[in-house]
Amino acid sequence: MTLGFEENLNMNKTTSTGVQPLYQPVLNRHLLMVSKPTMVHAQFGQKVEIPKGKGKTIAWDKLSPLPKAKMPLTEGITPEGTAINISRVTTTPEQYGAYVSTTDQFEFFTPNPSPEVLRINEVLGDNAGETLDSLTADVLSTGTNVQYPNGKAARASLTTNDVLTVAEIKKAVRTLKGNRAKKLKGNKYVAIIHTDIAHDLMNDSEWKYPHQYVDTKQIYDGEIGELYGVKFVESPDAKVFRGEKFAGYDELSVVKVDDKKIYIAETITDTQASDLTSAATKRKIIVNDFVYTVSSVTAGKNGEAYLTCSAAVDESVSVDMKIYPGEGAASGRPVYSTLVLGDNAYGVTDPKGTLENITKPLGSAGSADPLNQRSTMGWKSYHAAKILVNEYMVRIETVSTRY
Repeated sequence: MTLGFEENLNMNKTTSTGVQPLYQPVLNRHLLMVSKPTMVHAQFGQKVEIPKGKGKTIAWDKLSPLPKAKMPLTEGITPEGTAINISRVTTTPEQYGAYVSTTDQFEFFTPNPSPEVLRINEVLGDNAGETLDSLTADVLSTGTNVQYPNGKAARASLTTNDVLTVAEIKKAVRTLKGNRAKKLKGNKYVAIIHTDIAHDLMNDSEWKYPHQYVDTKQIYDGEIGELYGVKFVESPDAKVFRGEKFAGYDELSVVKVDDKKIYIAETITDTQASDLTSAATKRKIIVNDFVYTVSSVTAGKNGEAYLTCSAAVDESVSVDMKIYPGEGAASGRPVYSTLVLGDNAYGVTDPKGTLENITKPLGSAGSADPLNQRSTMGWKSYHAAKILVNEYMVRIETVSTRY
């Protein structure tokens, strides 16, 4: 049975929303405004701008703390000065982007295209924010200051009972205080928590909602509450360890379902399809909380590739749902990262100077589009993130009651 989707629409047509170019500066400002709330991880890093024409290397300066001055001063004698140690952390930003295509016909038949331009730009802004936020989360997930619940020593050892608790938050706070990590705005540490884990933690009787604060102002985008001096900010892009990537992808997107077949939006090559199909151990996937074994994979582009499962796919699985590797990192379960942060734990580039909307109107492609049938609209940005002080962040790895 086919569920809720016709053909793959990798190019907008007359049935899709239309687009006409607005003023570029307006679209750039709108793109940044839309993307900002989804970039949760960028809020707490030491931001640096990427200067144009100054080379590709960017840097953050890290100042080491001074030793305690416990030697008494001698009257009339100036003591030796203390040298300050400044170390420089560098990285090279990479460029990322995505675009959508539109046709001349739906632009011609759209009564009032300007609002549709903003709608498309809003989708692009969401995509830009989610992409850049996930990239930052990937970097932060490599930190070395890791905490496991219930005395466990490794990710693979986690089991059903190893969920996030108040005790684990207290332990992380103790670690940050012991490492002399400074607090952020509001004299609080901050925890970036996945939406699945936030559900578990909110069941704790000691949880405080924002309206129960002494100061009810929410400082950060995504802020949901406070516990033991830690403000919690939730994000669906908080890092989840799900096992090995599927054909190079962290996640896949459902285009349509037909009995045992799940058509996907991503491209699968012939080599990838052959390797996955012939593998001695068949891959598992998770979609809409269901776990399926993939018996074969068929290559194709944008909506043509599909996974054939060993059993019929539940009818609740529908278009745009995400497919994740199903082996998991702990007894088949996904493992979630909760980052408890002090100030200046990491650095991140500021998208303000590099995130831009790029609109190519009909006719801009020259001889590559001889009949002026196509236009495009997309986003592009440079991005980089870097851990500055491992001791100023704690990554708590737990499972969720969802799985």
